[in-house]
Amino acid sequence: MEKEKFAGIFPALMTAFGGDSGIGMYSIARLVEKLRADGVNGLYVGGSSAEMILCSTEERRKILEGAMSASDGLTIIAHIGAASTNDSLELARHAVMCGVDAISSVTPFYYKYRFDEVKHYYERLADVGLPLIIYNIPALTGASYGFDQLCELLEIPGVEGMKFTSSDFYLLNRLAAKYPEKVFYNGSDEMLLSGLAAGADGGIGTTYNFMPDVFGCIWSLFSEGRMSEALELQRIADRVISVVLKYGSVVGSKQMIEYYGVPYGICREPFLPLDEAAKNDLYENAWKLLESWRNTK
Repeated sequence: MEKEKFAGIFPALMTAFGGDSGIGMYSIARLVEKLRADGVNGLYVGGSSAEMILCSTEERRKILEGAMSASDGLTIIAHIGAASTNDSLELARHAVMCGVDAISSVTPFYYKYRFDEVKHYYERLADVGLPLIIYNIPALTGASYGFDQLCELLEIPGVEGMKFTSSDFYLLNRLAAKYPEKVFYNGSDEMLLSGLAAGADGGIGTTYNFMPDVFGCIWSLFSEGRMSEALELQRIADRVISVVLKYGSVVGSKQMIEYYGVPYGICREPFLPLDEAAKNDLYENAWKLLESWRNTK
């Protein structure tokens, strides 16, 4: 795997739903075009931010196809994790046909699987033939592994990296140091700079869907060694994120995409739509802050 191709800022692409709750293919393509124009390095398609567990396997195929239609040179990582190994493999084979650059999957979730079962799951996915990025997010999957176990997963032939969504940056630093040839992504938007300092090669995030320029600047400033400026910009991003999180990262971010210029609909139930007071709060206290920063760039 060409590591440089996988470095940088990767929005965890969100899913637009139409009025009939179908997939909004046109809106997805428009958002991808806008993100590409704003300089992102790639896309992470079909993950948590895409409401993947609320979509059928057929819908997830459409989401990937919509993203690919407008990707035009972006590095594409397709998240193909599912509750069933068979569904994951079906999505992985579809990803191969679509021509993605890599696949990724969360640790098997809901049941408390033994480690050997989790390892076997990743071995099955690695056999598909594309670079595989493990998605380590213990807060949501309930699977929390230490250094030795994560090393065992990273040493599966075909596993080329990890999306690391945790605040244990000591662990991330040890993994990145041991496997310099593999790619590591920070997964918590509010801690991108911390992840980069610990050895991450880039970030994958939900709020990158509407402020890719902010995170692109943080990454560039860090790469240039301009840490104080990067820290100040991370603080601005975190002020925006703190407002978004009042309404949930998925629900709040989808509304912010509309302010970014792409009508994107609402989230699927059990998520509930925002009321006007919440939309106004996001606009006045999050979006205007972003606009103020953009006007001073």
